[in-house]
Amino acid sequence: MYALHPATVHVPIGLLLASSLFTLIALRTGRMQWDQSAFHCLIFGLLGAFVAIASGLFDAARQLAGLATNDPVIAWTNGHAAASLAATACYGRVWSIRRRQPAILNDPARRKAYLGWHVAGAFLLIAGGWLGGRLVFGFDLGR
Repeated sequence: MYALHPATVHVPIGLLLASSLFTLIALRTGRMQWDQSAFHCLIFGLLGAFVAIASGLFDAARQLAGLATNDPVIAWTNGHAAASLAATACYGRVWSIRRRQPAILNDPARRKAYLGWHVAGAFLLIAGGWLGGRLVFGFDLGR
């Protein structure tokens, strides 16, 4: 049976990473159009992340049923889920900060934490994506 989760992750990953990149470009160039685009990418990336999370839960329940709890696939899946959920939480925090303070990039004292959440989210997203790729190509899960 076909797995749905691998087909739902690419768009949110791209949008959330683009949000971080566009935020850095806005900060570097001072052109706030990039910040507006970053915010739109963030919104749609988070919506896509919720779809990816739901499909991941569905696929995991279907594909991992019957495996022993000490099976390495379970540990890799848990690591993938933890990193991906933490990344989503970081980007959720970015959305919350940006929604409350639309001009956060113009405030040098407060933008460090905002950028820190972006960096943490990007790092965790890349780690979660790598772990997910390992599940697909190393353990043949989700094909």
